[in-house]
Amino acid sequence: MLPEHYEAVKELINRISDYYGPVEENPLLEEQAAEMCRLTGRDWDAEEVGSWCFEYWSRASLDETAYYFFHGDLPESEEIELVFWKLKPNVSMEFKTLYEKLRYVKTCAKVKAVELLPVEEIVSQFEEQFSEWDQRKCRELPIFQKVHAEEPWHTEEVRLFGYEDKMLSIYCTNVSQEDRTAILRIMEGFGCTVYCP
Repeated sequence: MLPEHYEAVKELINRISDYYGPVEENPLLEEQAAEMCRLTGRDWDAEEVGSWCFEYWSRASLDETAYYFFHGDLPESEEIELVFWKLKPNVSMEFKTLYEKLRYVKTCAKVKAVELLPVEEIVSQFEEQFSEWDQRKCRELPIFQKVHAEEPWHTEEVRLFGYEDKMLSIYCTNVSQEDRTAILRIMEGFGCTVYCP
């Protein structure tokens, strides 16, 4: 259940973040901080309110920031990175070394130990698996999100990053074990090896 005044706090965060200048020079900050205290029932310092609202998106979503003002801490979050590649036949390589080489543009192109991944086919299977989640693109690859209306600060997210079709990194935030197992099953179907950095 959402706290009382939840939407008002989100709107206030946005108003405070609209001020572009040094936090301590915001002429409305004292008044806005007092409003934050009234809405959340917590004792907030004006400078802390200003600091948290200024470019809040660089550290948390709007809903996570609102959660912070009601609870004094960000919501718990679990993030797991699953990295996949497909080694060429009869090739063995230490996973950590391979991961480091594939992560960087200068060395990724030189790595001959892995096969190119059929990224379009992989994405198609992810779209099927997460068809009921919201989807958007970032650098041509999808991000799948499931937001919980009763706890909007708790977002499940599956984010894909590609490295020249040689490695696929999948960031799972608050993703259930069942959905992570489905991801592993999809990638196993393409003969990929999994590595967790």
